[in-house]
Amino acid sequence: MPEKEQMISQKQKIIIIPSMVSVILIAAGIIIGDVSVLGNLVIISVFICVVPYFIYRYMQFLWIKSVEEQFPNFVRDLADSSRSGMSLPECIGIAAKANYGKLTPEIQKMHNRLSWGTSFLRVMDIFQKSVKDSKIILEAMSIIRQSYESGGSIPDTLDSVAKDILMLKEAEAERASLVREQVMIMYGLFFIFLGISVMIIYVMVPMLQSQASASVGLGGFSFINPCEGGLIFPCGFFSGICAVLAVSTPLTCYYVAIFFSVVLVQGIFTGLIAGQLSENSAISGIKHSLIMSFSAVGIFLFLAKTGWFPV
Repeated sequence: MPEKEQMISQKQKIIIIPSMVSVILIAAGIIIGDVSVLGNLVIISVFICVVPYFIYRYMQFLWIKSVEEQFPNFVRDLADSSRSGMSLPECIGIAAKANYGKLTPEIQKMHNRLSWGTSFLRVMDIFQKSVKDSKIILEAMSIIRQSYESGGSIPDTLDSVAKDILMLKEAEAERASLVREQVMIMYGLFFIFLGISVMIIYVMVPMLQSQASASVGLGGFSFINPCEGGLIFPCGFFSGICAVLAVSTPLTCYYVAIFFSVVLVQGIFTGLIAGQLSENSAISGIKHSLIMSFSAVGIFLFLAKTGWFPV
């Protein structure tokens, strides 16, 4: 089976299987008819659908970065072999015996295709499709292809390409080191917001409950659960969150759920922005998003289970 079909098949499995599991879970929650159970299952279904795909994309991102790290060495070796008078297909055959980390299997595939009689340009096209997420390699391969077709000085072109890639990678590393402090500031802001949200729940909910009790006795305005008597979105979703956190008091449930949702959303998107700043790719921010999101979930679960939230 061609590599492209295998890649598509793997991606389809990661999308289709979690989606089917999520549909089954949500259908089970609807059949049970319990709003809290349905809310739990919806939250679990969202994680089942989203997390595997983001992990898959992040693994692809790490693979591309590893290939980019070794690609200049591969191009330099091609240039050295080319100076001895060998053609580019012969140079790739020599390079296939060396170790280039994550890039080695791709070079071996190129060599195998060339040995089977596939044209060099066709082999380049297939390789470019396998690394289509790397702009650096695509631009480098485009230059190499033009040099090969025009009959220019291939060794000089390869040397120039390798030097340019190394300069770009050094510039990226320097930029990442400069913005690392900004990423740490974003982590600090997230955890400050998380702490403020928890303290608002701890301080504000008892005040609203006492105000509601006093207002009921005086027949005046009272603070009530905005979701009381209604199942409109996001009330059902909030009920599921409260069931997970074991928060049963209606007023407490509403504010715990709303602040939990806000903190979770902030963690996800702050992480993606941190990845865009540090490595020029939002996909690389998945690790930051997961750290912040799971930190928020863990802290809220701990506080809920220990009875820290007001009842």
